[in-house]
Amino acid sequence: MTAFCAALHDTRLPPLTLIELAAAAVGSVYGEVADAHCGDQPCPCGWLPRLQADLEALQAALALNATPQTDLARMAVLGRA
Repeated sequence: MTAFCAALHDTRLPPLTLIELAAAAVGSVYGEVADAHCGDQPCPCGWLPRLQADLEALQAALALNATPQTDLARMAVLGRA
Protein backbone atom coordinates (compact mmCIF):
# COMPACT_ATOMS: atom_id res chain seq x y z
CA MET A 1 0.00 0.00 0.00
CA THR A 2 2.90 2.31 0.75
CA ALA A 3 4.42 1.73 -2.69
CA PHE A 4 1.04 2.17 -4.36
CA CYS A 5 0.39 5.46 -2.54
CA ALA A 6 3.89 6.67 -3.40
CA ALA A 7 3.27 5.84 -7.07
CA LEU A 8 -0.04 7.71 -6.95
CA HIS A 9 1.70 10.72 -5.45
CA ASP A 10 4.72 10.61 -7.77
CA THR A 11 2.87 10.02 -11.04
CA ARG A 12 -0.46 11.72 -10.35
CA LEU A 13 -2.09 8.90 -12.33
CA PRO A 14 -5.58 7.70 -11.38
CA PRO A 15 -5.64 4.63 -9.12
CA LEU A 16 -7.21 2.37 -11.74
CA THR A 17 -4.53 3.35 -14.26
CA LEU A 18 -1.83 2.24 -11.82
CA ILE A 19 -3.67 -1.02 -11.19
CA GLU A 20 -3.91 -1.59 -14.95
CA LEU A 21 -0.16 -0.97 -15.25
CA ALA A 22 0.45 -3.47 -12.45
CA ALA A 23 -1.72 -6.02 -14.27
CA ALA A 24 0.25 -5.40 -17.47
CA ALA A 25 3.47 -6.01 -15.55
CA VAL A 26 2.13 -9.31 -14.13
CA GLY A 27 1.06 -10.35 -17.63
CA SER A 28 4.49 -9.51 -18.99
CA VAL A 29 6.20 -11.52 -16.24
CA TYR A 30 3.88 -14.46 -16.96
CA GLY A 31 4.78 -14.27 -20.65
CA GLU A 32 8.52 -14.26 -19.92
CA VAL A 33 8.23 -17.15 -17.46
CA ALA A 34 6.06 -19.11 -19.91
CA ASP A 35 8.59 -18.51 -22.69
CA ALA A 36 11.37 -19.82 -20.43
CA HIS A 37 9.42 -23.05 -20.03
CA CYS A 38 8.95 -23.72 -23.74
CA GLY A 39 11.16 -24.23 -26.74
CA ASP A 40 14.31 -26.24 -27.36
CA GLN A 41 15.78 -25.81 -23.86
CA PRO A 42 12.87 -25.44 -21.44
CA CYS A 43 13.35 -24.87 -17.73
CA PRO A 44 14.05 -28.21 -16.02
CA CYS A 45 11.33 -27.72 -13.38
CA GLY A 46 8.75 -29.41 -15.60
CA TRP A 47 6.03 -26.71 -15.51
CA LEU A 48 4.10 -26.47 -18.77
CA PRO A 49 2.27 -23.20 -19.37
CA ARG A 50 -1.42 -23.55 -20.22
CA LEU A 51 -2.49 -20.05 -21.20
CA GLN A 52 -6.25 -20.45 -20.78
CA ALA A 53 -6.09 -22.36 -17.49
CA ASP A 54 -3.37 -20.06 -16.16
CA LEU A 55 -5.39 -16.94 -17.04
CA GLU A 56 -8.43 -18.42 -15.33
CA ALA A 57 -6.37 -19.08 -12.20
CA LEU A 58 -4.98 -15.54 -12.22
CA GLN A 59 -8.45 -14.08 -12.74
CA ALA A 60 -9.85 -16.16 -9.89
CA ALA A 61 -7.05 -15.01 -7.58
CA LEU A 62 -7.71 -11.40 -8.54
CA ALA A 63 -11.44 -11.73 -8.00
CA LEU A 64 -10.95 -13.40 -4.63
CA ASN A 65 -8.51 -10.79 -3.39
CA ALA A 66 -10.14 -7.72 -4.93
CA THR A 67 -13.26 -7.90 -2.81
CA PRO A 68 -12.71 -5.44 0.05
CA GLN A 69 -13.01 -7.15 3.39
CA THR A 70 -12.78 -3.93 5.36
CA ASP A 71 -12.80 -0.20 4.79
CA LEU A 72 -9.23 0.47 3.65
CA ALA A 73 -9.56 4.16 4.44
CA ARG A 74 -9.98 3.30 8.12
CA MET A 75 -7.16 0.78 8.33
CA ALA A 76 -3.90 1.73 10.00
CA VAL A 77 -0.88 1.51 7.71
CA LEU A 78 1.62 -1.03 9.03
CA GLY A 79 5.18 -1.22 7.80
CA ARG A 80 6.66 -0.07 4.53
CA ALA A 81 6.83 -1.75 1.15
